[in-house]
Formats: sequence, structure tokens, C-alpha cells
Amino acid sequence: MDLLTSQILISLAANYFTSFTAPVVEKFFKKVFQMKPELEKELQNANTSEEFEKVFKEAVGIIDAQAGQGSIEVDNSFLEAIRGIRFDHQDGSVSIDKSRIKAPILETGGTGRGQTQITESVLKSKGTQVSVGKGASIKITGNAKMKQN
Repeated sequence: MDLLTSQILISLAANYFTSFTAPVVEKFFKKVFQMKPELEKELQNANTSEEFEKVFKEAVGIIDAQAGQGSIEVDNSFLEAIRGIRFDHQDGSVSIDKSRIKAPILETGGTGRGQTQITESVLKSKGTQVSVGKGASIKITGNAKMKQN
């Protein structure tokens, strides 16, 4: 991310992320731009406050959850995002149980040596739906992922 983009993001996000530091905000947007590189270009070309606000709203409509070496548990929950949701187990674990996950783009699985386990849940994207019924499960390990769009 270039210096101009970083400065724009930090100043824009100041009102929204008042309790976060500038490096945290910058890290958040780096992840967003990796998922949607066209947003960075839109931000660099924005001239009006409406154009800046549009990019910001699109960026915050993405949930990116990474387990690291720990774990993420989504249990009996409903998650919905405007743009996309990504679960990356990395070297840890992700467990999605008895939950409904909904976004135009869903990416589940990950990188590293970890694993993702999906049981009794529904994952719905713009064009697909994966339903894991009672007594069934999907297990994703290592550098494998399931992408729905």
C-alpha cells in the first residue's frame, strides 16, 4: 500500500475506528485490498467525499477471520457481510457449527497446517449454497479452501 493510500485511509477511518491505532487500521485495509485490489485503485482515484465513503463502506463490508495458531469458533450463530467473508485456519483451527453464514463471496478453509470443520451449518453466497445436515460435516485441512461466489 503506498503512502498516499495509507494516509487517506487513516484520516477517513479515524472517525470510525477511534479506539484503534493507525497501524491496526492500515493492516485491516491491506487485507481488504488483497481480497479486492480494485478498491485500492478506486480509493486512489476518488475525488469527492461520496467516492471516499463508497470505498470505505465496501471495505468494511468484508469479514476476514484468521486463526493464526489459535482457534475460531462460530457456534449457533448468524454472520452476514455486505461484500464477503473469509475464514483462514492458518496453523490453527476454525469450527463452524449450527450456524448460517451469508455473503456474496465466501471463502472457507485456509493456509498453513490447520483445519476447518463445518457441521450442521448453511454457507450461502451470491450463487451457491452449501448445506451441511445433522450428523454430517465437512473437514478442510492444510492449504485447501472452498470458495463460493
